Amino acid sequence: MREPLHPDSVEAMTNGISTADSFRVGRLRMTFAWLIAGAAVFTAILLYFAVLLITAQTTENAVLSYVLATLTALVCATGFARLSVRLRGDHRRSRRRLTEGICLTISLLLAAGLSWAWFGAPTTSTPLPDSPAVQHWDLPTGSRIGYVRTAGKVTHPEPVLLVHGGPGAPTNASDEFAGRLAAAGFAVYAYQQVGAGQSSRLDPEEYTIARHVADLEAIRQKLAAPKMVLIGSSWGGQLTAQYLATHPDNVAKAVVASPGAMSSDSFTDGSLTPNGKSDQTGQFARHTRFAATYFLAQLGGFRAARTLMPTDTADGLYQQFVRSLNMSSGCPGVAEAARSIDATAGHSLWVNIATLASASKATDPRSALRHNRTPVLVLRAQCDYLRWEVTREYRDTFAQSTMLTIDDAGHTVLADKPGETGTAVAAFLTGEALPTKPYTAAEEPWQR
Repeated sequence: MREPLHPDSVEAMTNGISTADSFRVGRLRMTFAWLIAGAAVFTAILLYFAVLLITAQTTENAVLSYVLATLTALVCATGFARLSVRLRGDHRRSRRRLTEGICLTISLLLAAGLSWAWFGAPTTSTPLPDSPAVQHWDLPTGSRIGYVRTAGKVTHPEPVLLVHGGPGAPTNASDEFAGRLAAAGFAVYAYQQVGAGQSSRLDPEEYTIARHVADLEAIRQKLAAPKMVLIGSSWGGQLTAQYLATHPDNVAKAVVASPGAMSSDSFTDGSLTPNGKSDQTGQFARHTRFAATYFLAQLGGFRAARTLMPTDTADGLYQQFVRSLNMSSGCPGVAEAARSIDATAGHSLWVNIATLASASKATDPRSALRHNRTPVLVLRAQCDYLRWEVTREYRDTFAQSTMLTIDDAGHTVLADKPGETGTAVAAFLTGEALPTKPYTAAEEPWQR
């Protein structure tokens, strides 16, 4: 028969259980308290950036934005730190101050470091080099436009304007191409769109598709030319289409080389080839700082982005990103040679973002262009990262269009094959026989 427990033994066991429970409760309180302290830092950082971006977007004042964001982080971190101390049941003033100091220090260091890494860290931006060949037009639109004129003996009255892409991505790699046209008797003008290169800068909200069209018309009037020839590359093809829709009688002939989508709603499933999409997605993942800035602006935070990030830094990030792209990714397995820093000199981010936003809201030009009788030459490059359907739409929309295909060339087809394309374009402009047979089929040329 078991002996009954002694009262002292029962009391000791009860005290032991009570002590163990108290210890577990204390540890839980301590763990939860430190979780609160961690949440203080995390929440302070989130609120810091929320206030920073909202204030910059609404006030366009960088100093005020940083001051309000810092004060918000201080208040948040302090409040959570005090809650953490209370949960631990420690009412000593020294412990409270220590916890507050730790939370505040970590929060502010992280906020400052992340802000610097995103907006403040300088990046090399390469401008177009100064050259005595660069001249300027002061247009009635208010734009001051830099350009380079290439001409020999001029035998054709229509000036030729090279309309670069981007938007905001002038090129200095068209000398040989321009020389071929000059040798055929044309005065060739490689102009730099407003907001890029050595042209004037505007308030970003003034960078619209309508402003670019107005600048082109003002250039035509400046040259006193009844009609001109437009040669649009990449996004310059879309700008050429918009100009033709607005001023149908002012273009003698037009050329579009690897043109961008004619309208923002032309291809709702995207205009890139699968390999082109994969390449651009990969480069966005590599260039996280550029991606964060670009998507912030795309999602409605354009004012915040340009308020907090210096223009030179933004341009440098854009130039780095463009240099990393494989312009020949339309051909699987083709690795493009690395491009030099000079290849993206003068590229500007703010005009790119603002103009594309404007273009997405612009009137669809296709209905007007279907009745346009301007002769148009369409150049399709074999390795273009844009889908075949994007280029074909230009051929199918214009009533008097001709398409030529260019083997072993990428999106920058005029720079990749300046001799071949220069000869073909010169023949088209002068009415001579084209060097190759026009392509008329609906299927992609290199998959037939």
